[in-house]
Amino acid sequence: MRLFLALVALVALPGVAVAQNCQPKLESPPLVRAGTLLGAINPTAAPIQYIDENGQLIGLDVEFGAAIARHLCLKMQFVSTQFASMIPGLQDGRYDMIDTFMYYTPERAATVIMVPYGAATLAMVVPAANKEAVTGLDAFSGKRFGVQLGSTDQKEVQAASDALVKAGKKPIDIHSFPNYSDLLQALSAEQLDGAFVPTEQAYYYHKKGETFFRIAAAGLFPHAEALAFKQKNVADAVVDALNAMHADGSLAALFAKYHACVLSAPYRITTGPMSPPHCAPSTD
Repeated sequence: MRLFLALVALVALPGVAVAQNCQPKLESPPLVRAGTLLGAINPTAAPIQYIDENGQLIGLDVEFGAAIARHLCLKMQFVSTQFASMIPGLQDGRYDMIDTFMYYTPERAATVIMVPYGAATLAMVVPAANKEAVTGLDAFSGKRFGVQLGSTDQKEVQAASDALVKAGKKPIDIHSFPNYSDLLQALSAEQLDGAFVPTEQAYYYHKKGETFFRIAAAGLFPHAEALAFKQKNVADAVVDALNAMHADGSLAALFAKYHACVLSAPYRITTGPMSPPHCAPSTD
């Protein structure tokens, strides 16, 4: 396979230098590092966030973070970390925000400050040799199914497995992975019977010529995506930047470039339940 490249621990983005006449909107504290917006990212999900053949960190979330930093007159720098350790790292003050298409949930919003901005769906993928019609998780009773550790998709599969057991059927054999790259590698090695990956990622790899899996269903479980923060004044500054990017059209243009869904403005710190967003997956 040619899908996956090694992660980096800390990545400074080229080409996002701050103009000399631009006064930073935030100082340190509350920022971890003066003049810099540190963002946690898990660059294992092309085209949203990944490392290309030249070792460059690229993708929607990378450009998104850089655009926010420019509006705040700060330099953008990313910290590459596993998804499951992101919220603890934010709480420990290792970075200023999480920028990694993290799903919004009331439970997460009770532990960190969350600002919803976009929406995403999941694709159910199976080995290419599986020609059966697979429309739901019931098809994986007694079978191996891959999810990302600590993700909302893991909770969805666990709930489906519990329902199967309650109905007298075999549970789903759930296998969790630190990132979607490892998950897809396991699927390609025939260690899984199915898995959840972001819809955009599934179509991206199909267009790149990967044939070891097929997309059984897409557009599942729409969820709002959110940035996450520890410091409210950092979150407030980013909210102002997002609303300014909406007003000048740059936010919509960026998300359209990646066929990704962006929520309607105004953007704000959110707590409690949210209605599922509408997000039609693009296959273009």
